Amino acid sequence: MRNFLLFFVLLLLAAAEQALAQEPIIHCTDSTFCVPSVYGMPRTKGIEIKQERVMDYRIHSSSDPALAGNNTAEVSLNRRWRISVRAPLLLREGIKVAIGIRYFHEEYRFENISTLDYPFYQSLEDKSLKSFGGALYVIKPFLGNKYLLFRVSANLNGDYFIETASKKDFLKFSISPLMGWKKGPYLSYAAGLAYSYDFGSANIYPIFSYNRTFNEHWGLESILPVQVKFRYRANDKNFVYFITELNGANYRIQLEDDPVFGSVNDLHLNKSEIRFLASYEREIHDWLWMNVEAGVRANFDFSLHQGPGRRAPELIDNNFKPAMVISGGIFIVPPRKFLN
Repeated sequence: MRNFLLFFVLLLLAAAEQALAQEPIIHCTDSTFCVPSVYGMPRTKGIEIKQERVMDYRIHSSSDPALAGNNTAEVSLNRRWRISVRAPLLLREGIKVAIGIRYFHEEYRFENISTLDYPFYQSLEDKSLKSFGGALYVIKPFLGNKYLLFRVSANLNGDYFIETASKKDFLKFSISPLMGWKKGPYLSYAAGLAYSYDFGSANIYPIFSYNRTFNEHWGLESILPVQVKFRYRANDKNFVYFITELNGANYRIQLEDDPVFGSVNDLHLNKSEIRFLASYEREIHDWLWMNVEAGVRANFDFSLHQGPGRRAPELIDNNFKPAMVISGGIFIVPPRKFLN
């Protein structure tokens, strides 16, 4: 039974690769359907487990004196876990559809928390930030050199088990439609709009995807303004990335034990940060890979609001000092023999 389950998972991953990667169709002509990827990109991640640690940093919080006032503390632990799975739903020449499931968990610990006279820090230490949800990916290739990309996701962000809150208070949607053009086996680009929480609150903004392979070793993968990745491919088993990325989310939380905000309903934590990373991926055994990353993180936004919108009243504004980030993980990709 164990071998059967492993075989079934690998079969799903191989199908996902054919749905989402560049191998099936590279050259876009008037008689072929076009796909967005280019030569040199690695096999698609099917299952990934990753842990990240942000090294010690200082946080400064400011608020109306009538509420929480100001304070400064040292964050001694900021740990994050992420588990994601991707699998195909529909595989046809004229359309490819896949689904993804993701779980994210982040926790905070403060140095000498018992001596800090700031209830928000105690509440944050007792309250992990969680996100669970799914995504739908659609690639609609057209005859010639055009394609349509569409991604929609829905996540529950925050304390799911607050009895006084409706589940819709935790539900966050992101939508990204793009129209793309394939200019050859080494270049593709697309443009569109995104509705997401990458800046901490809901925003609509233009996005531009640009994938380019310069030679056998170097390439660029980007989705502006949220991510730019320079890729160095040493060989089929070793990849190095230099990454600039923007991460953001919005969490519905309840600070029950906080003497200041415990009775305040509809609290939302806006979170957004920019990261500069170097990443190394290496094959362990064909379908099993490992990843290590290191870099620097700086925050754009980490503020507590009464309400989910951008114009909701701000209760506490938190600013972090830049901090080192290290992470490691493993992931599964389709075996080569399945692709052949």
